[in-house]
Amino acid sequence: GGALALAAANRVYMLENAVYSVISPEGCASILWKDSERAPEAAERLHITAADMMKFGVAENIIDEDFNRFRVTCMRIKMQLEKDLEILSKLSCEELVNTRYERFRNMGYYNDEA
Repeated sequence: GGALALAAANRVYMLENAVYSVISPEGCASILWKDSERAPEAAERLHITAADMMKFGVAENIIDEDFNRFRVTCMRIKMQLEKDLEILSKLSCEELVNTRYERFRNMGYYNDEA
């Protein structure tokens, strides 16, 4: 349920190595096959990567990570937030709600170009 709650936004971003799912691959494998050792197979079938979320329209952007320089990654997140907050802050409450509503209505549409 936590992943669904996080999607209730006008914009969703993911770090390039993040995953997004309502169940862990281990939990999924345990339920489907009664074998948590099949977690890698479950992860692949769940399509939980940042790239998958872009294709499905769940995420608007993937933020590159720099594991050697944490501050660089933080700066990239800050820049993305500032950019979109500037755009979103110009919208009325009604426009924000309507764009969020349209975002959810279109979610799940597979974008083959992503």
